[in-house]
Amino acid sequence: MDCLSDALNRIRFKSYIHCNSEFTAPWGLKMPGFQGHAAFLVMMRGGCVVSFDDSEDVYSLAAGEVMLLPRGSGCIIRDNPSSTVANFEELKTGPPPRGEIWHYGGGGALTSILMGCFEFDIHLKNPLIESLPGVIYLKAAQLHSEPWLEKTLQFLASETANNRPGSDILIGRLTDMFFIQIVRAFMMQHRDCANSTGWLKGLGDPEIGAALRLIHERPSAPWTVASLAKEVGMSRTTFAVKFASLMQTTPMDYLTLWRMQEAVSLMEKGEDSVSAIANAVGYSSEAAFAKAFKREVGEAPGSFRRKLMAGV
Repeated sequence: MDCLSDALNRIRFKSYIHCNSEFTAPWGLKMPGFQGHAAFLVMMRGGCVVSFDDSEDVYSLAAGEVMLLPRGSGCIIRDNPSSTVANFEELKTGPPPRGEIWHYGGGGALTSILMGCFEFDIHLKNPLIESLPGVIYLKAAQLHSEPWLEKTLQFLASETANNRPGSDILIGRLTDMFFIQIVRAFMMQHRDCANSTGWLKGLGDPEIGAALRLIHERPSAPWTVASLAKEVGMSRTTFAVKFASLMQTTPMDYLTLWRMQEAVSLMEKGEDSVSAIANAVGYSSEAAFAKAFKREVGEAPGSFRRKLMAGV
């Protein structure tokens, strides 16, 4: 499995909220932010201006464009920068019933937006999520880099607009696809990931990307900085410096992080022996594994596994 698929495979979506909306000028909404959530806007018709409380960046979205906020940042959306802004949470106590469209605004020019957010069910920091920017903005032309993305958006909008049997499960699956396709389109937009940080930037580098693939393919191997450097054709020092510069962590710290990702995955699959899990992720000592697990996750593997099985 390639590194991107491996990282995506560790992401679970816990809940979804989608809302088909039609706004008429003038209109403006302050959208809340939530940690552990990602929000998105799909412009179906018209346009809007998006700004943020913690940034001076302002985006103008037109029909056919998409914005994803992977960190769950709050934002302000409106038909133009001078429009009065209302608090979304005060206007809406929950999403409209499936198949209904939320109408809001002053009766002027129409803007139609598919809005949504989904909650990540992540027990450990995921290197992919951590490396994504706070805002991913894709213009209509950039969506073409990802086959079927436009079709996915059309299907998602259609299922959200209807209350047919099976819509909930279909919307969940389509949201999974939508997220993956947006990430891939973003990577195509920044082929060398020069404007990214951390994991994505490392993945785009020939040597460091090769080292990441080795760690993901064989996390239980007795890797050292020297052995990884040798595998990718670099000196130990040059490799260590370059890895830390691109990844913002050391090779051994990343190895530990990914081993813990593997350990949590094994727990989710029902493996009930801590010693078996420790051995599967490269630890000959259960005590050493437990120490590393507690450092990364925040609690002992036994208690974490019990909570996981109980759905806590």
